[in-house]
Amino acid sequence: MGHSYLLLGPEKGLKEDFIKELRSKIGQCEVSKFYSFEDYEAELFAQLNNNDLFADHKLVILDEAQEIKTADKVKPLVEYIQNPSDCATLVMTSTELYINSSIMGAVEAQGKDYVKKFYEMFESRKNEWLSSYFRRNGLSIDNRAIAAIIEKVENNIQDFENTCSQMVVYLRTIPEKTSVTYDDVEDFLVHTREEDEFSLFTYIAFGKLESALDCLHVLLRTKDSASVTSMCASRLSTYFRRALSVQTNVQKGMGIGLRRDEDSSAFSTKVFAGDRPITMPRDREIYRQCCMRYNLRDIERILVTLAEYDVKIKETAVVLQGIMMERCIVDVICNKGRHSKPLDMPRL
Repeated sequence: MGHSYLLLGPEKGLKEDFIKELRSKIGQCEVSKFYSFEDYEAELFAQLNNNDLFADHKLVILDEAQEIKTADKVKPLVEYIQNPSDCATLVMTSTELYINSSIMGAVEAQGKDYVKKFYEMFESRKNEWLSSYFRRNGLSIDNRAIAAIIEKVENNIQDFENTCSQMVVYLRTIPEKTSVTYDDVEDFLVHTREEDEFSLFTYIAFGKLESALDCLHVLLRTKDSASVTSMCASRLSTYFRRALSVQTNVQKGMGIGLRRDEDSSAFSTKVFAGDRPITMPRDREIYRQCCMRYNLRDIERILVTLAEYDVKIKETAVVLQGIMMERCIVDVICNKGRHSKPLDMPRL
């Protein structure tokens, strides 16, 4: 008989471990994944209820279950949980610790082992975990290095382990290396970080002009410059639209807290069609900084400015597009969307 599981809380790595273990217990199975903020219902229930000719069982994962709130979505899901298919296992995940009470109640009715909560590690636990990990690999690590990893790496065991395992491989290339320092962590993260449009948005959100321009230059060197400049302006608009949603919610009195005991509803309440919840702790920190630096009027003005630059960049000669994008970044960070000079650019 198929069952439904509910995995709650912010600790992504332990959830992934649980799903891997569950999959190994099931054996050969087909795996499907859906997101609750999309129109998932028809395909999800088709996967759950239809036998497959090529697999004895199906493992169906439904992410972001905290977004299932309306009766038309809750009712059919509860009905399925109460009368599950014997050829499928449903796993629902959420970064929150509580979701719709009807869904939670239906899963809990199967037994206490079907609802599991995965908490972030406490600060003391992170220090212990990192020290122990490097010690097992023959390296000591100082407190500044530990603090740097905690600050710069996503706050879950999975990302800690991925980063630290790669760092161990990197440090073993250094002769007689026995300890990990702050400089080692900084050097490793700088050399392994792949810059992208979201990195650029992050620097802009924090108001770091020099870092934003450096990021743009890295992208221009490593990718096709014409596609980078046109994409940068359009992708920045996407990120700032999400920031506008958060800032709009803040103006309505919703919170942008980062801790479990703080109101964080501004990150998950939709304002515009197509909005996706901001769930990752690091992403929430970035959007929080963005909203602290740029008020509602600033963000609205920045969106207009980005649209204007997007048009101008496409009309500008390729060799001058990088300069135009630099001006765009300056206008956003330094002038909060106001133009420092007319947008006209001479053509070749």
